[in-house]
Amino acid sequence: MRYYFFELLACPVCRSPDLELVEFRVEESKANVDPAKVRCRERCYFLRRPAAEVPLETCARCVDRDVVEGVLVCRSCGRWYPIIDGIPRMLDDKFRKFEEDVRWIAPRLGMVPEGVRALMKIPAIPTQA
Repeated sequence: MRYYFFELLACPVCRSPDLELVEFRVEESKANVDPAKVRCRERCYFLRRPAAEVPLETCARCVDRDVVEGVLVCRSCGRWYPIIDGIPRMLDDKFRKFEEDVRWIAPRLGMVPEGVRALMKIPAIPTQA
């Protein structure tokens, strides 16, 4: 998922747009997009700062970057959503498969900064026998 789309997302449970992005894998691929037309309005997820502070030259570099794997964490309610194959899996709790999500995040938890990890509501991770 391209960085400029992240500001359009909100937590499906609490509806908060205050999401923390942690990238595990980012790939570059040329996008045929005018950076001025897709420029972030509120928050730049690429630089983690208000969009008004980001020069257009930075946007030109950003549009070619795709977050392939990562996690989004809601700062309001602590729910977290995996990004797998460039797709944020942002489902309401009644539709989520928590066991699958927990198995997915377990080997990646070390890549999540401690401050963000402290926000995450993660059920016990099952150990494999």
